[in-house]
Amino acid sequence: MKIRAKNFLVFFFLIIYAAVLIFSQKYLENYFFSFIAQPILDIPELKIPVKKPKPEIDAKSVVSFRIGGREKVLLSKNPEDVLPIASLTKLMTALIVFEDENYDLEKTWVTISKTAADQEKVPNYGDLDKEVGKKFKVGTLLNLMLVYSSNDAAYALAEEVGIKDFVNKMNQKAREIGMEKTAFFNPTGLRDGDLNLSTANDLLKMVSYILKEKPEIFEMTKEKGVFKASNSIFDIILPEGKELVGGKTGYLPEAGGCMIYIFKDESGTLFLNIILGTNKVEERVNQTQKLVDWTIYGKL
Repeated sequence: MKIRAKNFLVFFFLIIYAAVLIFSQKYLENYFFSFIAQPILDIPELKIPVKKPKPEIDAKSVVSFRIGGREKVLLSKNPEDVLPIASLTKLMTALIVFEDENYDLEKTWVTISKTAADQEKVPNYGDLDKEVGKKFKVGTLLNLMLVYSSNDAAYALAEEVGIKDFVNKMNQKAREIGMEKTAFFNPTGLRDGDLNLSTANDLLKMVSYILKEKPEIFEMTKEKGVFKASNSIFDIILPEGKELVGGKTGYLPEAGGCMIYIFKDESGTLFLNIILGTNKVEERVNQTQKLVDWTIYGKL
């Protein structure tokens, strides 16, 4: 009897042990499954941002370029087409003045000639008709040229070394920085026999060079004078956190509306935007705004 009772107890404990093992295994499986799987189940639905389609910019030629981190062409349209560039010319005029030893922004005084004063006028400011024979500092004339696109000021600055020599310097500088399809015939951008010609890609090289070597030029373009220039870089709206770096506008009937517009974001990344040949002068603002908005909100 004692042996049977003992066997019964052994059998009973084996049954209990087996049940505990089965229960424990099931419990452990459930526990580890919940421990491993739960974080996955808790992951919210992933929403992959969808790039907005590239905008249709109503202009003959367009380039948008990003500098900072990984440089990238964001958008381009006919970037190698050779087109008139009107007063975008004045950025090269300013570059020559800044780099040429004949000019000192504060010490050099330039006398306004009758020829300079008779250049075609701009709508708001910069007319030097009544200033013939008077002297202006180089810095003052640069301000009139870059902020108000004064043709009189641009011509007067170039006369300081002679118009022909100055234009030669412009073309020499263009070759030096790789503007292979660019040709300058005057320092103003007006029609003076031939029109000044370039491409969006060449202008991108010039803008990049100025930003690196003479950023003071674009600093000057941001100055707001007594009179508000119409259809200017100041009409472009930037959201909070984005900052205007500088730019330049241009217009001729042959060139249409033109604009160079540079801004930077919170990280310091630069966005260079160039538009040539809008069908109306005011469209240079509308089309640039469209391009700027896309570079900011287009999920690039």
